[in-house]
Amino acid sequence: MKNLFVVIVVYLIFISVNETYSQRKPDFRNISIREIKNRLIENLQMLDSDYLQNLSYKDYRRAREILIESFNLLRMIPDNGVTIRQEMKIMSDREFSDLCESIKSESFESDKIYVIQLAAKYNRFTVAQLVTLIDLMSFSNDKIEVVKIVYPNVIDKYNSHLIINAFTHSSDKERVKKIINDFLER
Repeated sequence: MKNLFVVIVVYLIFISVNETYSQRKPDFRNISIREIKNRLIENLQMLDSDYLQNLSYKDYRRAREILIESFNLLRMIPDNGVTIRQEMKIMSDREFSDLCESIKSESFESDKIYVIQLAAKYNRFTVAQLVTLIDLMSFSNDKIEVVKIVYPNVIDKYNSHLIINAFTHSSDKERVKKIINDFLER
């Protein structure tokens, strides 16, 4: 009798565990590409907000680079024939003002660049806005990094000469010219 009771309990536990694991495993066969992208974005954002903060600074920077690259790769996946790049909108004056305030509130240049990278994922910019972002940075290498990040999303590239004029040192101007020329040659 005791053995029968143990067998029944083990059997019930097996059934319960099996149901629990089968419920956790979602069926991805009937999910749209848009839903998959949204789930991936949510997962990446959760990784960013919940787990990256617990890493050492060196590991955090590397993990953040991987995360940004993952976001960029995700942007390239078409969904229903429309890419995210086509869905990007021009940042309004109000939104741009809020972005600038967010950047100014960051203490470190690397954090400022991270905020700009996030904004550049989903928005287009004017050359004037790019020049303003450049001016928010303290060091020339960071200013050039901002050009690398934002220039692909600039809508009025015919005003690119204003970007070059935002730099004072000739070596920085040459680096910016190279970024612009490399982009135009693609």
